[in-house]
Amino acid sequence: MTSTQNTNLIETLKVYVLCAEWCGVCRNYQSFVDEQRQKSEHSWVWIDVEDHADLLANLDIENFPSLLVVQGDSLLFLGTVLPQADVAIRLIQSLVNGNRYALPHVDHRDELIRALHKLSS
Repeated sequence: MTSTQNTNLIETLKVYVLCAEWCGVCRNYQSFVDEQRQKSEHSWVWIDVEDHADLLANLDIENFPSLLVVQGDSLLFLGTVLPQADVAIRLIQSLVNGNRYALPHVDHRDELIRALHKLSS
């Protein structure tokens, strides 16, 4: 990957953090997400799954925090991560470096990503 391609990836990476207000782990994790919003070159978006249950109905979110990472309209990662800052940072860096992970099946994935983009704009 050239440095120009790498820069383009960094500019378009969006990290949706899927959590719930009632979850103590999520409440603790939110300070990390707020920090990333301020200092990261990536766009971090907090999504409360309870507030947006209709939008996220096609996702089987069983554990928190879950991250949904996209580049433009392409899903790069969807899954639960340990609620530790360094775990999320290493995951994002690995995606920037071109690593890819198996993705779960998501019905209407394109519509979901478009709706999340609208929600976060």
